[in-house]
Parts: sequence; structure tokens; C-alpha cells
Amino acid sequence: MYPGARLHASTRRGEPPSVDGVTGEIRVPLALYAVDEQRGSVDLVLSHAEAASLFASLVEALGSPTHASRPQHPERLEDAR
Repeated sequence: MYPGARLHASTRRGEPPSVDGVTGEIRVPLALYAVDEQRGSVDLVLSHAEAASLFASLVEALGSPTHASRPQHPERLEDAR
């Protein structure tokens, strides 16, 4: 895509993850950056099982979140469309 560029991703502001009610896929809208210049966008598409596994890994890596700051479980995300 961008030869030699080291890209990183961040969630796209104002675009929450969404769930496909038919397939159960979870879409996370991402913006791609080279340093701090946006170079593109892409949706990260995960199965329900992949999203649950990623969520569990993030909770473990970040430590047990407090009740007030805990993100929603993937199965509770509402379809943003």
C-alpha cells in the first residue's frame, strides 16, 4: 500500500464499532497513520468469537477495569447503522 511506510491504526473519531445482526460480525472503523499523517482508513472485521477473545486479552493487558470505565462487551454493542 505505502512501500516502506510504517503505519499504525487508531479508531476513527465519531464512528463507533457496529455489529451485523445477521452474521454477528463486529466492525471497528480504523484510521491508518504514518507518524501523524492520515494515510487511509479500513474496517477491522471480527467474528463474535474473535472480538470476545480480543476483548478478554485487552482487559487482561490493561488490568481489571473499574465498573465505571469498563467498555461494553462486544455482544452488547448496538448496530450503528
